[in-house]
Amino acid sequence: MPIQLCCPICHESLATTPSGVCCPGSHQFDRARQGYLNLLPSHKKKSKQPGDDNDMVAARARFLSKGHYQPVVNKLVELIHHVGGHVGGEKIRILDAGCGEGFYTAEIQQKVSGSDVCGVDISKPAILSACRRSKDIEWLVASVSQLPLMGNQFDVIISVFSRTDWQEFARLLKPGGHVLMVTPGQHHLLALRQLIYQDVRPYPEDKRVQDLPENLSLVNSEEVKECMVLEGAETIMDLLTMTPHYWHVKPEQKEKLEQLTSLECELEMRVSVLQKR
Repeated sequence: MPIQLCCPICHESLATTPSGVCCPGSHQFDRARQGYLNLLPSHKKKSKQPGDDNDMVAARARFLSKGHYQPVVNKLVELIHHVGGHVGGEKIRILDAGCGEGFYTAEIQQKVSGSDVCGVDISKPAILSACRRSKDIEWLVASVSQLPLMGNQFDVIISVFSRTDWQEFARLLKPGGHVLMVTPGQHHLLALRQLIYQDVRPYPEDKRVQDLPENLSLVNSEEVKECMVLEGAETIMDLLTMTPHYWHVKPEQKEKLEQLTSLECELEMRVSVLQKR
């Protein structure tokens, strides 16, 4: 059974049509020639072009394609195989909520055999880039806070450096399903941040796991640590551009970064595993 979509307007189930999808209320959504569906109604947008812009998406695609964050992919795949054991002979169904340009989504789809995967992001440029990574994933332009998907159908939800909506995640998960949330560790990208800020403080512990609904509980938390060796100014600038720090860098700091030929930088991320009871 394919991933079950729901209408973002009336919340009824969407059925496949020759041109896209349609609900019983005759709300129709055409599938773009690149393969994705735009299920973000215009009145739900808070800006004309919400989410990451073209420059951020291109920088992230270049940087991640070089494999610097591969240890995070490996940890996610390991955990999916571990928590997905209850699925048995059925296909494991995975949602990447806030998938960006699809790096993690496509890697997971390739490495977890027998999986049905859906990637959702509010940024249209990000989803366009994601479509170039894989044609075997259901790519959707939509908001994480109002996911156009029918409930109780996913075994695993991935959230990598993205906003979370616990009520939506709990609605979409099957009983016993899991959320894998990736957040920055205290010293993530410390060397880069030291080049930008005078006073560099450790990232605070993520407090989102302290505000869970009753039917979600934290069952495990693991760290992923590596030392990345970034070669070339383009790679260093791509890392900067794909982070929120890009908006705080001063022109003279940017010029200094553009002159670097290499940078040793910390990769430190925390993967929190939550389960729906």
